[in-house]
Amino acid sequence: MMAMLADLRLLLAAPLLGALLVAVAPARWSRMLGGMVAGLALAVAVALVLATGAAPAIRGGWIPGLGLEFALELGGLGLPGVLITCLIGQVASLARDGSRGTIVAGLGLQGVVLAALLATNLGLMVACHGLLAPLVVGMLATGPRPERLRAALAAGFYLALVAAVMALAAGLLAVAHHDASGGQWNLEIAALAGVLLPAGLEAVLGGLLALAGGLLLGLWPLHGWSLAGAGAGRSGTALLLFGPLRLLGLDLLLRLWLPLTPTAAAEQGPWLAGLALVGAIYGALVARVEPDPRRAIGLAALAPAGLLVLGVAGQHHEGLLGALALGSTLTLGATAGLLAVAETQARRGPRADLARRLAPIGLLAAPGLIGCVGAALVLLGTARFASLSLGASAPWLTLAAGVALLLSLRVLTFRAGPSGHEPEDMLDLPPVDLARVLILLAPLVVLGAWPAPWLARVDPAASAVLEAAALRRCLAQTLAIAAPQRAPGTAPEACAQPLRALERLQEDRR
Repeated sequence: MMAMLADLRLLLAAPLLGALLVAVAPARWSRMLGGMVAGLALAVAVALVLATGAAPAIRGGWIPGLGLEFALELGGLGLPGVLITCLIGQVASLARDGSRGTIVAGLGLQGVVLAALLATNLGLMVACHGLLAPLVVGMLATGPRPERLRAALAAGFYLALVAAVMALAAGLLAVAHHDASGGQWNLEIAALAGVLLPAGLEAVLGGLLALAGGLLLGLWPLHGWSLAGAGAGRSGTALLLFGPLRLLGLDLLLRLWLPLTPTAAAEQGPWLAGLALVGAIYGALVARVEPDPRRAIGLAALAPAGLLVLGVAGQHHEGLLGALALGSTLTLGATAGLLAVAETQARRGPRADLARRLAPIGLLAAPGLIGCVGAALVLLGTARFASLSLGASAPWLTLAAGVALLLSLRVLTFRAGPSGHEPEDMLDLPPVDLARVLILLAPLVVLGAWPAPWLARVDPAASAVLEAAALRRCLAQTLAIAAPQRAPGTAPEACAQPLRALERLQEDRR
């Protein structure tokens, strides 16, 4: 049975066809049908993760002359994102306040996010990101509340900006491959990774990809659209905004920014990491006084997002594993907190004090060991191994990350509200609602207690990304690259061991 479900086509078709089914079925069946379809997608995702053998893949023609193909593959780096997207999609489809429109758009958004996470063709990935803005606007704009329309317009603008930035980057990369290959158009990410770029062009592309990833992650100071959407939207919409969309930001940094523009990423890393850590400190401080529980959780979640970016920017093995762990903590922990707040507010009315009790669910230590281990890997790796990318900034960034971590843990402090009563306990939720919150937190407990299967699938993919990035950086520094050119089939002797070669070059510069 599990072998029959392990099919990428079924994984993508389930939410997309389910959205169509919910749209034409009677409105009273919307939640039931949405839950069944999302449950099927989750079962398929679990079957794919448990499947052994070659990575599942789909490849088909689209516009071959321009290098556009329907190329999708479930790689090691995509496994966490696929599972988390399907799990959050399942919970979001059963939200009490969901309407037929939000369920339809939510299922469509889930399918688009899955396609983007699986896409190995940059053109297909850009097309998927182009669909995010109308879907999110449709989810947020439902209902008479004016703040929903304002949040929808803000989210639509920034998500459209992400799509435009990625389209520009894809166009530049396609032209670079065309020039380097003697007239061949190709947008396969693996093929683009084999093109060496001049320093100026790589810097531009690195900046564009970093901007797109930062916008989707909701990094400060461009985080307002994410907070507004989570605060104004229905609970299912908030879960999808704080979960799958943020996973796309991490995916962009890991699969595009780091491997395609590694030299530019090393130069821009200290600035991006510094900006993310400033936002982490800001979020941890402001979350303590924010009266809106949903916004408080969003602000508190800036702390793990900042540490996540530091782990990727450091370009070291420990940091990458820590970033993936923090990405899981950020999405599942924050969505669990949002869900608990939404259900409690719906049952008892607004409670500002609840923020100080539930916001920590979106922080590092609250979900358990995996968040603490992820933060420790990033901090230790940055302090010890990040000299090749963060250089002299590494000690200061480590210090800022530690401050952000301590401030975020400070939000765990339990205090009485302004009226003297104690905040409500999350365990006061009805059993069904509490079970849905615990379902989101359960994977974090499992990962913390038994990380070996997760590491066995993710670690080789992370190592491959770092090795490829180090080789490209070494080639860029040892070869004179005045125009786009293909990387040599065999690495020159100077780059036979790229990490050591980079260390020697770094020492020579000193």
